[in-house]
Amino acid sequence: MRTRRILRLRVTLLGSEPEIWRMLDVDAALTLRDLHHVLQIAFGWQESHLHSFRDSDPFAVSRGIPRIGRRPRTWVDQWSLMESPEPGDEDEAETMVLEAFELDGPLWYEYDFGDGWIHRIDLIERAAALPGESRATLVRGERRGPFEDSGGIGGYAQKLAIMADPRHPEHEEITDWARYVAGPWGSIDPEDADLDGARAELQLLFGERGADMSGLVDPAAGVAADSPIAQFASDLPVPWRANLRRHLSRVRALEPRQIDPDEAAELVRPYTWLIGRVGDGLTLTKAGWMPPAVVLEGMTELGWRDDWIGESNREDLTAPMHQLRSTAERLRLVRKVKGRLEVPVRVRRLAGDPLALLREIAFRLLRQRMDDSVRIGSTALVLGLADGTVTTRADGADAVIGLLDGLGYGRSDGKPLDEWWLRPATAEVLDVLRRMGLWRALFDDDPPTDALRAFARLALT
Repeated sequence: MRTRRILRLRVTLLGSEPEIWRMLDVDAALTLRDLHHVLQIAFGWQESHLHSFRDSDPFAVSRGIPRIGRRPRTWVDQWSLMESPEPGDEDEAETMVLEAFELDGPLWYEYDFGDGWIHRIDLIERAAALPGESRATLVRGERRGPFEDSGGIGGYAQKLAIMADPRHPEHEEITDWARYVAGPWGSIDPEDADLDGARAELQLLFGERGADMSGLVDPAAGVAADSPIAQFASDLPVPWRANLRRHLSRVRALEPRQIDPDEAAELVRPYTWLIGRVGDGLTLTKAGWMPPAVVLEGMTELGWRDDWIGESNREDLTAPMHQLRSTAERLRLVRKVKGRLEVPVRVRRLAGDPLALLREIAFRLLRQRMDDSVRIGSTALVLGLADGTVTTRADGADAVIGLLDGLGYGRSDGKPLDEWWLRPATAEVLDVLRRMGLWRALFDDDPPTDALRAFARLALT
C-alpha cells in the first residue's frame, strides 16, 4: 500500500502588515483545485472572484528580472480555460499539489484579479501521513483575511485605519460596510482569525460524503440532522456557516429554557380552544368557512372582540379567527376532510397537556410548507428571537432582509428588498406568533418575553 505524504505549507498574504498568514498540512495528492478550496476556507474568502496558481514570481517582470530556463506554469479553473484562456494555462483540477511543487516551490496563488490578493505558498517540509490524518489541516495562523472587495492590501489598510478612528468622517460608513461584507454573525476585528471555525470547515470539506454539513448536529443537545437550524446552517456559504456556529456557541442560543406550565397554557390557549371546539369534527359552511356561531364564540372566549371592528361572526371577514384556523391547518393541528374540520389522533392526545402542545407547535413552526426564501427568512427571524438580537420589528427586518440580500435574493424588478418585505418573507411564522400573543409586543418595541425566547429555541431544534 502506497504511503500517503503530507506537505506542510506556509501561506502568506503578500504586503500585509502585520502579516496575515496560515500554516497548513495538506495531502500531497490533493489537486490545486482542492488547495484553492482549502485557501478560501483558511483565509475566510467567499469564493466571489476568479483565481489562479503559478510557479513564478508574479512581480518578477515589474522588477525587471529576466526569465531564464523553462517556461513558467500557470493553473486556472475550467471556466477560465473555456471562457478566457491564456497561452500555456493548465487545468488546476488535473495537477496534484506535489507535482506543482516539483522544484520545491514557492507557488503563488492570486485571488480576485481586481484587488490582487497574492498569497505566497512555501513548502516547509514533507512527511508521511499519520494514521487517520486529515487530508487538510489548519495548523496555525494569525489575523483574519481582508474583507472582500476592500481594494487590495492598500485599500484594506486604509479601511482598517478609518475603522480605528471614531473621529474620521467616514468611520461609521466604512464600519457599516465592513459588517455587511463580513456577513451575518461575522467579526470585523482584524486580529480575529477564527482558526477553529476554519478547521471545522476543512473537516466538513474532506469528511465523509453525506456527513452533517452544518456542524451543529448533536443528539445529546437535542439538535437532529433534520432540525431547522441544522438545515439552515448547511445551506449557508462559507464562512457564514462557521460564523454562525461560533455565534450560537457564544450566546448558547440552542440551550433549552424552561417554560412554566401556566405560561405554556396561556400561549397555546387559542389552539387549545380550536382543538376542543372541533372535537370529533366540525362541519363547515357550503363556502368552506367555520359556522358564524363558532366564529363569534371563539372571538368572545379568546377575548379578541374588543380589538376587532365588525360583527366577529364571519370567518372570511374576521382575520383573527381565519388566521387561527389557517395556522392550525399549516401546523397540522387540524385538517380539512370532505367539508369538515377534524383533529388528528396525535393532536387529541396533546390537548390536555399545554407543554406538550407547545412543543408540538414549536416543532412544526419552521417545518411548514414554505418557499426557500421564506424558510430562510423565517429561520433568521426565529434565530434572532432565540439569541436576543431581535428585540424590535426593525431588528427583525434587519436580520431577515440583510440575510436574504446577502444571499442574492431580490425583487422581480431587480430592486433590493427593504423593510416592508419582513411580512411576506416571514408570514407563516408571524401569523403563529401573533395568535399566541408572542409577536404583538414587538409592534410597540417592547422587549420579547422569556417565553418567546424559549419558544424560539424549541423551534430551531
